[in-house]
Amino acid sequence: FEGVITNLERRYRETDSDYVKTELEKFMVARPCPTCGGKRLKPEALGVTVDGRNIWDVSTRSVTEALAWMRELPDRLTERERTIAYQVRKEILARLGFLADVGLDYLTIDRASVTLSGGEAQRIRLATQIGTSLMGVLYILDEPSIGLHQRDNAKLIATLTRLRDLGNTVIVVEHDEETIRTADWVIDIGPGAGEHGGEIIATGPPEAGLAEPRSVTGAYLRG
Repeated sequence: FEGVITNLERRYRETDSDYVKTELEKFMVARPCPTCGGKRLKPEALGVTVDGRNIWDVSTRSVTEALAWMRELPDRLTERERTIAYQVRKEILARLGFLADVGLDYLTIDRASVTLSGGEAQRIRLATQIGTSLMGVLYILDEPSIGLHQRDNAKLIATLTRLRDLGNTVIVVEHDEETIRTADWVIDIGPGAGEHGGEIIATGPPEAGLAEPRSVTGAYLRG
């Protein structure tokens, strides 16, 4: 007999079933590695520092803090070090900037993906796509503004606009007023929700929805 723990570990490793994994996880506990303290790197890697900080020190910072540090970094480097760091720093600033632009500047860089909400995960994928600068792509987003503070909404809209301006088509399922007013074309489906909906009530620029008497969205936008 292979033993209970070995058996559970093997079944967890080999199964393709999410249900089985969830059941087996009831017998597991996550603990940081006693050797590295949860840093997941060898002492040799952690021994390499820039401006007195190693990769772990930077990873535990929020996007906002990491951005500020990267922007100030050249002032604390020699001319030779600035030349070496230029391209790497440019890439890191761009990626951190994309995360800030979609309203995720409060996340720490080492945040586990399984702890993200659906909206956060969607906006991270969006930030990744902006970095690729692809053209001719159709993006479909389902309520990306959910859980987003109003002050960050403008950043998200600017990001979606930038994707469009690169030569892509961006379809957004959304109830946010600011997003609707910014859209080039609105398809209003109603007149009610669920079984009371399913009809195209208005289609066209946002003004078309405003003028349609049957549109609940139009009535809302008119105040």
